[in-house]
Amino acid sequence: MLPLDKQPGASAFTPLKKLSTTEGLRRELVRSRQRMAKFLADLAPPLKPVRISVPIESFDWREETDEDRCDFLSTLAGTGQWTRVTIPHYGPPLGRTVTYYRTDFTVSTEMLSRGALFVAFDGVDYKAHVFVNGTFLGSHEGFFAPFEFDFTSHARLGVNSLVVKVENDHVCMGSNGGANGQVIDGDKIYAATGLGYNDPKLGWHHCPPGMGIYQGVRIEARSRLFIRDLYVRPLPDKKCAEAWIEVYNCDLNNAPVTFGLSLFGQNFKSVVFRDLRVQPTTTGIRGHGDVDKELKPVIHKLAGPGINQFRVTFDLPQARLWDPAAPWLYQLQVKLLDERDTVGDARSRQFGMRTFRQDQTSKPKGKFYLNNREIRLRGANTMGHEQMCVFRKDWSQLIDDILLAKLCNMNFLRLTQRPVQREVYEYCDRLGLMTQTDLPLFGCLRRNQLCEAVRQAEEMERLIRPHPCNILVSYINEPFPNGQDRPHRNLSRDELEQFFDMASRAVRMSNPERVIKYVEGDYDPPVSAGMPDNHCYSGWYIGHAIDLGRLHHGYWIPIKTGWYYGCGEFGAEGLDSLEVMREHYPKGWLPAPGQNGAVSWRPNKLISSQTNRFQYLWFPAQTTPEGWIEASQRHQAWVTRIMTEAFRRDWRMNTFAIHLFIDAWPCGWMKTIMDVNRIPKKAFFAYREALTPLMVSLRTDRFTYYAGETVEMEAWVCNDSHEVPVGAQLLYQQEIGGRIVQSGRSAARVPQCSSRPQGRIRFTLPKLTVRATLTIRLALADKSGKVLFDTAQNVEVFPLLPKAEARRLFIIGRRNGPAVTLAKELGLANVRSGCPRETDIIIVDDPAGFAKCRSAVEAAVKAGATAVFLELPPGAYAVPGGELNVVSGGMGSRHFVDCGTGHPLVADFRPYDFWFWHDEMAGHPTPLLATVIDLPLAGWNTILKSGNGSWESDWKPVSAAMEKQFGKGRVRVCQVKLAHRSMTNPLAAIFVRRLLGIESAAIAKNPGSLSK
Repeated sequence: MLPLDKQPGASAFTPLKKLSTTEGLRRELVRSRQRMAKFLADLAPPLKPVRISVPIESFDWREETDEDRCDFLSTLAGTGQWTRVTIPHYGPPLGRTVTYYRTDFTVSTEMLSRGALFVAFDGVDYKAHVFVNGTFLGSHEGFFAPFEFDFTSHARLGVNSLVVKVENDHVCMGSNGGANGQVIDGDKIYAATGLGYNDPKLGWHHCPPGMGIYQGVRIEARSRLFIRDLYVRPLPDKKCAEAWIEVYNCDLNNAPVTFGLSLFGQNFKSVVFRDLRVQPTTTGIRGHGDVDKELKPVIHKLAGPGINQFRVTFDLPQARLWDPAAPWLYQLQVKLLDERDTVGDARSRQFGMRTFRQDQTSKPKGKFYLNNREIRLRGANTMGHEQMCVFRKDWSQLIDDILLAKLCNMNFLRLTQRPVQREVYEYCDRLGLMTQTDLPLFGCLRRNQLCEAVRQAEEMERLIRPHPCNILVSYINEPFPNGQDRPHRNLSRDELEQFFDMASRAVRMSNPERVIKYVEGDYDPPVSAGMPDNHCYSGWYIGHAIDLGRLHHGYWIPIKTGWYYGCGEFGAEGLDSLEVMREHYPKGWLPAPGQNGAVSWRPNKLISSQTNRFQYLWFPAQTTPEGWIEASQRHQAWVTRIMTEAFRRDWRMNTFAIHLFIDAWPCGWMKTIMDVNRIPKKAFFAYREALTPLMVSLRTDRFTYYAGETVEMEAWVCNDSHEVPVGAQLLYQQEIGGRIVQSGRSAARVPQCSSRPQGRIRFTLPKLTVRATLTIRLALADKSGKVLFDTAQNVEVFPLLPKAEARRLFIIGRRNGPAVTLAKELGLANVRSGCPRETDIIIVDDPAGFAKCRSAVEAAVKAGATAVFLELPPGAYAVPGGELNVVSGGMGSRHFVDCGTGHPLVADFRPYDFWFWHDEMAGHPTPLLATVIDLPLAGWNTILKSGNGSWESDWKPVSAAMEKQFGKGRVRVCQVKLAHRSMTNPLAAIFVRRLLGIESAAIAKNPGSLSK
């Protein structure tokens, strides 16, 4: 137990001023731009271009017709009705469809003289079939990888035609498009995230699988011997780097190869070497029995037809390392020289000297190391905002978005379920934000696409391997058991594991150092190799993966033993700002001008928003857009804080990413913590706070207390860095109304790159006569007392309740059921035999027992008794006064019940009084509502309300507690779990007494409320 001061206030501290407003964030962004500007500098001398490159910025476009299928030659000739579009171009149609792009371009004499002509694409979604002057050049499948085709022998001097036939398909896990809304699965390797497109009904929301030439296209004239790819493999532990130079030979003859290499600092002034002449070498391959034989380099001056890879090692004994705080970059320039030292081609590549590895021998396995120092990955998922910046060529916004992530204390982005454009990686390189790239698979992999998926895994690695920012790859998001219950079409889990192995072999052929996480969010565990990862939405989809109360207490999902683990997705929805709603939303989505507040408004108008449904599970309904924005963002921020701090306290959780960061479109996937206008939601600041590298955390399982009780909270220090302040100390204090009542201090035990409990803070609560909000504060201070970080937790304190009124309880219930338990907690005598009297309080939790004495109960209630039915299991019931139907709560058990009914029993309760109640048996909050009562019911009045529905169905209001007059008495039905809660939840105790009719004293209405 942490010590307290003898004199209250002796260790008092003033809380830090925290960043919490849009204006404050914008000021910080300006300062961040200034700090990082030097890393965006291009200080390497420009490399003189050798190729002639002509971008194609527009095409004629249309969808395929029956005529195209019958007479494709006419399509190539340009017949039909076309629309001019600019490149990049992306959007519908969806499903198994075909579109055409056609344009003319000019080939000059100078271009022909270079020797080779190529048409190059940076990315086409999904299958591209390319024709120049009516001749088929080749096809490419997959939306993210660059590809190119040689059309030299088909080129004409002057005007040439280019036609691209683009095919789309349904995705492997299935997409809507069949008759009667059937889900049809296709062959498209695509998950569930992308750019989206500007269509409020479909394109804004969760990235439908569109199609198009969504990256750049160009015609290039080159030498017939050219550099096809350049990758620099950093090896800082060996004080060197290795250039992998791919040379392509368009001819059938072998060609001599010599390189001229220059190495410069890219964002710092440095000339490591210039015009270093290199003849490529390879090393002999050992055979069996040759292990100890010295291998000699063999000079290979000739490049054969097609692809040739040459590797050149160069020393960097005192390299500047790349890391998020100082993302220093080098630039390698390679010239391809002929025998007369004429430059035939030239390429440059930015790269960073860094290592990233995952230790699979540590205990537990799975520690991450950046530049040989342990690191923990804290970040966010993306849903297209960064890709739309590239699409629009809005480089300043892309820079700001990366800086905003860093201002939120993130160190990586999960580029969720898809590789992205090259420019995103380049800017993350320059600004020091790490990335994780996912192969675009979700749920399953079609059997016939196994080899294609392996090929695309290799393409993914070749796209991202030059970039020091990208430290991790993953292969599939949320795989479902038994091939998504379609093993005749999809790979089973053991077959998926074989795919993981094949893909990893292909990836590591392209990059031996790549760290791989097989699965993101495993719904069919355990994974055979590598670290486990689970997605967790227990603060939104109730009970998802693990109950929120258990998570907060310190539990996690059962996982493969002996490993660190990750949570690649978690979060909750928060609605867009009012500014975004008014600026972007279509007419009809919001109340008409002048009607705001005049009529009740719900967010069911917002396409694909989940708040309209899941609000019932977490917070009270509102009536205006402003009210809904405030309530949803408040909940999102609370969930963000409680889950992130739970992850920070768990030293085994070494990677997590909130879902999501910035929305690409208005009303998009509003789990984002920042909307499309880059207005931060409350959760942005909550996440920033909880990601502070060196922080303290307070943890309690109780949020309400009785006056005079002892409040106990765990104190934690969480440190994601390796810096430990000398002489650090903990300061803590109890406040009521801004007045410090108790305080204390203790030496802090600060861990390195881990978390550590410091002990328990125990304060005695004052004896109050009114309800009050009490604040516990905890700070980490340096040896001089300067506060480095502080946090606070509010609790509600209630006056002690008087002894319950002496009344006889007649119980029709199970042994140790809720009725018997509540009688014990109230300290009231009870009987369980004979007949109930008109003065009794009759409590029923056993429907079968009630059926045997129904007539006696009805007679007693008619004469004046109160009958209370508790936690009836699902089913139809005939109770005194009528019939009712109890059903299971859709989505699972809830931590919140809405008391805003105006019923006299709860009229003075506050909106969040039935929320996250402590369970005495479990020792932490557990759900308080598992079943609900269907509405409407004639003559019944709702005391407490909720909502019910499912993923597929609409949601509707239901009751959690009801009452009806029956003769001179009353019948009440309450599905809220009240047993084992009244001793540690004053609000539960007050409600129980009122429900049973024992007493009706009002709750004191002083200012303050239970604070999330």
